[in-house]
Amino acid sequence: MSIIAKLLKSIISSDIYILIFGFVTLYVALRVNKLRNLIDNDIYEWEEKSDELSNNPEKNNKIFDSYKHLNRSYTVFISLISIFPLLGMFGTVIALLSINMSDSEAINAAKDSFFNALTSTTWGIIFSVVFKIANAYYFADVEDIIQRLLSLKKKLIKYGIDESLKNKSGWRI
Repeated sequence: MSIIAKLLKSIISSDIYILIFGFVTLYVALRVNKLRNLIDNDIYEWEEKSDELSNNPEKNNKIFDSYKHLNRSYTVFISLISIFPLLGMFGTVIALLSINMSDSEAINAAKDSFFNALTSTTWGIIFSVVFKIANAYYFADVEDIIQRLLSLKKKLIKYGIDESLKNKSGWRI
């Protein structure tokens, strides 16, 4: 059996969970990209008009929600990337545990199980590397946007607290 045929057999059998996890990670990556693009269109306006935004609860909520959704999605994406090697090792352990060494025929069959063990590790590493490269290339600016949103959020919260204290004390401008 050729190596490509063995790889395809391995994907169909024991490594399907890594492939499914890859699709989940791709979905999260696309969500991060969509959120980043939406926020990138608005953040300059929000930063320029941050003093005016404090009187606009609808825009405040949009800023707070944008920060929350982008930060959460990006954190999940980064975490998913780090899980791929663990899934590969899990597949390796499962395949190695299934090896039967009772007789010579079983030892020959063990070679296929050992190959399956190595393919799950390989797929885990491949997916991890691919998504790490995608993260470095496509999402280099996401952390910067998150920090800018956080700064804007803190400024709006501080302004809201300051205004609330002024209103409670009866002090008016």
